[in-house]
Amino acid sequence: MTRHLTSGLIVPVEAARELVAPWLDLVPAAGRDLPPHVSALWPFLPPDALDDAVERELEALLADVAPFDFTLARVSGFTDVSTLAPEPAEPFVALTRLLWGEWAECPPFGGAYDEIVPHLTVAMDPSPAQREAIRTSLTGRLPIAARADAVLLVAEAEDGVWRVRRRFALGGRPENTSRA
Repeated sequence: MTRHLTSGLIVPVEAARELVAPWLDLVPAAGRDLPPHVSALWPFLPPDALDDAVERELEALLADVAPFDFTLARVSGFTDVSTLAPEPAEPFVALTRLLWGEWAECPPFGGAYDEIVPHLTVAMDPSPAQREAIRTSLTGRLPIAARADAVLLVAEAEDGVWRVRRRFALGGRPENTSRA
């Protein structure tokens, strides 16, 4: 059976790294090298479709999105996932809608949900005891202030590991340039 590789667009949240580090064992191994993040559009295109034209389009589109501040305000979750909820959620929803508007063939989470619910995944498939331990340990350390100032294009490799392919600045700041 052939595996279909994919990519994604994520907003890194470095401010949460220390907070979620104790729970990395409850995240699929292939994604452990990615920074804590809120998905902007997941899944995105197959890695072999990520060319210079796609990257230029992403760069231009994201240059018009102003960076924004948010907090990771509360522990939340879905049936099989423990998460942190960013507040306000609206800038993340708007970012997802903007990207989805350009790539209609890439609905958020494959179209599995009717609503866009921004979140930072802490653990996948936690047991009830793990879910309670996560809630207890994280609640007292919230809120965490953060700033969304970039979107990362990440791609799944043949070995199943997710890697950052490119960083795009929000608001049009050039990346990887030096000033004279």
